[in-house]
Amino acid sequence: MRFKLRWNSFLPAAFLAAAAAFAITLPVSADNSASTKAAANTGINLTMNGKAANPKTPPFLDKGTVYLPVRDMGDVLGTLVSWNVQAKTVTMRYPKLTVKLPFGSKSASVNGQLVALSSPLRMVDGRVYAPLRFFSEAMGTEVKWDKATQTVHMMKSDDYLRLTPYAIWLNQVTHDLYLTKDEQTDVTSIGKLDAEFKGTVTTDGAVRNGKNTVLTFVDKYANPEPHYDVYALLIRNNRIVEQKHAAYDRRYEPNTSYYQVYDPKGWIEYTVLTDGKIVWLYNDEGKIVATHDLQELTKEDDVFGVQFVGADYLVVRPGRTGLLTLVDLKDNTTTVLADKLLTGKDLAYARNNQTPYPGDTLSFAGDMGHGIVDFAYLSPFQKNASSERLTYERPSYAEERKALPKERSFQEMAASCAVDTVKSVHMQDGDLIYKPLIGANKKDQEGIRTVCRILKKVSSEGTEVTLPKTFPVTFFHGMSVEFTAGDSVSIYLAGGNKLGMGNQLGGKNIFLEDAEMVKTFERLKVSSNN
Repeated sequence: MRFKLRWNSFLPAAFLAAAAAFAITLPVSADNSASTKAAANTGINLTMNGKAANPKTPPFLDKGTVYLPVRDMGDVLGTLVSWNVQAKTVTMRYPKLTVKLPFGSKSASVNGQLVALSSPLRMVDGRVYAPLRFFSEAMGTEVKWDKATQTVHMMKSDDYLRLTPYAIWLNQVTHDLYLTKDEQTDVTSIGKLDAEFKGTVTTDGAVRNGKNTVLTFVDKYANPEPHYDVYALLIRNNRIVEQKHAAYDRRYEPNTSYYQVYDPKGWIEYTVLTDGKIVWLYNDEGKIVATHDLQELTKEDDVFGVQFVGADYLVVRPGRTGLLTLVDLKDNTTTVLADKLLTGKDLAYARNNQTPYPGDTLSFAGDMGHGIVDFAYLSPFQKNASSERLTYERPSYAEERKALPKERSFQEMAASCAVDTVKSVHMQDGDLIYKPLIGANKKDQEGIRTVCRILKKVSSEGTEVTLPKTFPVTFFHGMSVEFTAGDSVSIYLAGGNKLGMGNQLGGKNIFLEDAEMVKTFERLKVSSNN
């Protein structure tokens, strides 16, 4: 059956028509003829399946032939367009179709068969154009030219819809999925999506973890309240190897699809799938390494959203109550987080509200170590406010936290910083994680000495400021220095030529404006990745 499709990454033909075009720069002379330049501004209109399309690069008419921009038209038609510099060839890829257009040739290759072009390809201002008739003969598109209105009318079956920018296509009739790993590889079938869509379908996008990719579709419809059918696919080696279906009423939040833990040999990533009742964890080889029965763990006969999976705990939301819950695998307890983190009218709202769905507005924010977990909270009573950061300390780690050394000041940690007192230095730029510096590794010791110089300068010359406990508007760009004494401190870019020492999430921080220190800081990250 056909279904209505709406998503952030998938774009149907009407939306693809407005997608941004960009140049395919060719190592040949551009067509700068006066007639072409004048024709490029004649205001030719374009429609796709009866709807106006507005390619960024305009079509033009020259000597009775209408030329259309290949890059833009490829997007309109749902194809993936690429340019091979060595072969000087434009390639358009689509399920069961590969079209190659060698620049300067009078023919194109369509699935290996030559098709004559009514006119050769043209290039204007670094952009490649093909004659109108090509899109009819090679792409199976019905094309009509209305001279009176200067309009190109194009009609094409929209069975396939492309998920951009992942180069994945879904056949909305058969539910077959296709993908290509890059612009130079033909489109291949990866299997069939086992689903019967009933409403408006969105996607949470494709999340790649090592050799695994998780692609999630969400089908929303009224039943009579809002209902969400969620289909999560595990893709390996260009094949669907596992599918899970979860069904949620009234409320849906994207389920996590991965988690990672640090090992001395490097970060280990796991892929997560759920049907709302059971959580499956897969390693990088696609093997199941653990399962968690959420109904058994919580003693609730319910369907759960899964916000986070850690090494020894999970954060889930039962559909019936909507109250975010921490499942502690270390001591086999479950905790309703609203009861621990909210008070007064906020807690009453979480417990009693039913509109538009029951439950709280808490969400997992981060694992701070030693059993300390942070959550974001946006109060329904504070309009246009930023999220507040709330902290929960897991009782199962109480003894470990008691054993931690007394908290030292920034100045004390900086003064003690040396090769033999630093355990490790972890560095990252947003989601880019660099190779850490390890104190026990001799090759890392010069880098650690540089880190210590930065710590000492910031702590001694910087200005101390207390930040509110909120969430930064940007990703973390900095390093975390872990000492053998058991404590740690972070150094991060605070904008411009400023370094911050402390925690962006709030509390005491020290800031130092020093362009040279920022350069040293940046060089350290680059050298650590070599």
